[in-house]
Amino acid sequence: MKIAYQGIEGSYSESCSKDMYPDCKTIPCKTFDDVFKKASEDEEVRAIIPESNRTTGNIGVEYLIFKYRLNIYKEKFYPINHHLLALPGTKIKDIKNVYSHAQGLSQCSNFIKKNNFIENVRADTAGSAKYISENKIKGEAAIASKESAKIYNLDILTSNIQDE
Repeated sequence: MKIAYQGIEGSYSESCSKDMYPDCKTIPCKTFDDVFKKASEDEEVRAIIPESNRTTGNIGVEYLIFKYRLNIYKEKFYPINHHLLALPGTKIKDIKNVYSHAQGLSQCSNFIKKNNFIENVRADTAGSAKYISENKIKGEAAIASKESAKIYNLDILTSNIQDE
């Protein structure tokens, strides 16, 4: 089975895909529209998308189901645990800027405010981790998954920083 998802390697949607279908081939897509387009053009491809979350509510991609006339086959409640990731050796007191998807930043707003971080919106959580890693940015961090920390060789400074 092939699963299209929005984001890059290390994204929560990719992790959910592998959790649901361990032997699947994952297909990263830049946008949600790209995900739906791939699924509508190839009947061997399924799409995995986040529909909503407890903290910020509806993600707002339902219109694409109707636009591409796709069926919903399965639903999964997938826990999202955000972590503060930075270059090895970085201390939390050194962090000024934090990068993540708008949803990730919103879901961690209490932690961000408590630490007086400056929020920087990026296209996705895993992409934020990749950005920090590839650019070797000191004094900055990403909010992303444990998988992103492993893939992009970042330290987890603090775990489970999402609002409850």
